[in-house]
Amino acid sequence: MLKSYIVRAMKHIVIAGAGFSGVRLARQLRKLSGDVRVTLINNSEDFRYSPALYRAVTGFKVGTARLPLEWMLLDSSNTNLVIGHVEKLDKDKKTIHLADGQAIQYDWVVMALGAVTTYFDIDGLHEHSYGVKTFEEIFELKHHIHDDLVNKTVADQNFVVVGAGPTGVELAGALGTYLKRIAKRHKIKHPHIQVYLVEAGPRILPQLSEKASKKVHRRLAEHLGIHVLTNTMVRSETAQTLKTSTGTIKTHDVIWTAGTSNNPLFKQHGDMFSFNNRGKINVNKHLQVASDIYVCGDNAATKFSGLAATAIRHANYIAKDIKARVRHKKRPMFRPKHPIQVVPAGNKWAVLQYRNFVLTGKIVGLVRRAADVVGYTDVLGILKAMTIWKEIDRTEEYCNRCRLRK
Repeated sequence: MLKSYIVRAMKHIVIAGAGFSGVRLARQLRKLSGDVRVTLINNSEDFRYSPALYRAVTGFKVGTARLPLEWMLLDSSNTNLVIGHVEKLDKDKKTIHLADGQAIQYDWVVMALGAVTTYFDIDGLHEHSYGVKTFEEIFELKHHIHDDLVNKTVADQNFVVVGAGPTGVELAGALGTYLKRIAKRHKIKHPHIQVYLVEAGPRILPQLSEKASKKVHRRLAEHLGIHVLTNTMVRSETAQTLKTSTGTIKTHDVIWTAGTSNNPLFKQHGDMFSFNNRGKINVNKHLQVASDIYVCGDNAATKFSGLAATAIRHANYIAKDIKARVRHKKRPMFRPKHPIQVVPAGNKWAVLQYRNFVLTGKIVGLVRRAADVVGYTDVLGILKAMTIWKEIDRTEEYCNRCRLRK
C-alpha cells in the first residue's frame, strides 16, 4: 500500500527590524529550521536593550544595553542577518528594497521597524537637545555631560529631561546621583546641580494609573529633589535656554525623551496600510494587513503597543501563526494581555503596576532587577542572558580620572 506524504515548500520569512519583536521572532523561528529560512534586516549591527538605556547614560556599562546581533543569533542557524536601511516594500513582487540597492524577496514579511524620534517642529530642539535612543546619541550625551561639568568654571548647572514617560522618569531619577558622582571625582567644590523633568501632560507616567503616577511624582520631587513640571509645553530651545509655557529655564543640557512617531516608511506606503489616530498600523486578528504582510511591535495598533512585553508577545504569536500556516494547522488568533509594568525612579526604588494593583518601594526595585533576567532571556536565551545580567551593576567611564576613582 502506497503512503502519501505532504511536501512542504520552505518559506522565506523576512523580518524588517531587529528590536524586541524582530529578534524574538527570529529566535523563535529557529525551531522551524526545516520549514522556514529567515532574513533579519536591521540598520545597525547592534540590538538596543531599551530598559538599560538610562543606565548606559548614567555611568554603567553600555554593553548591557548594546548587544551584538550576530552574537545573539549564533544559535539561529536558519537566520541570515542583513545590515541595511529598508527603503521600499513592493507588495506585488513581494520584495523589500534597501537603500544600498539590495532587493530581498520574501514569501511572508514581518514589519517590526519600531518608532522614530520626532521633535514636533519645535524651534531649536533638533539642533540643541540630546537624545538617548541610539548609542551614538548616548555617547554624545555622556561626553557632553562630562565636559560640561568638568570644563566649565561655573558650578551652577541645570539639566532638563523633557518627557515623563518611563524613559524620562528612569533617566531623571538616576541623573542627579550620576552628576554629583562626576563632580566629586573631579573635585568640583560645592556644585549646585539641579535636575528638571518637564512633561506637557497633566501628570507623569500617563501610561500608568493616576495612583502610580502620584507615588512616583512624590518620590522624584520629595526624595530626589527633582523639579517636576507638569502641564508644561516646550516652546523653543536655544544654546543657553529652554523656553516653556510656564517660563524659561537657563540650560544648555536638554535631554529629549518626549516624542516618537511611527516609522515614516509606513506613510510612504499609505496605499498598503491604514492608520489609527496615533499613527499606528491597523492589523487583523493575525497581526496582518495582508496574507503575506505582518506588522508588530511599536508599529502595530494593538492594545498595550509600545511596551517591550507587548513586542515579545507579538513575536511569540507570529511564530505560532507561521508554524500553523507552514504545517497546515488551524491558525490561532492574537489576544492582547495586560502587561506587568515596572519603572525605576532612583537607586533601588521602583513602581509596579498590574491592572489596578500598584506597589512601590525597594522591594519593587529588586523585582525590576529580576525582570531584567526575563527581558534578556526573551532575546538571548538563559545562558547569554545571565552573562549580561551579572554585569548590570558594573560602571564604565572613559575619563581617566573617573576610572581611577571607582
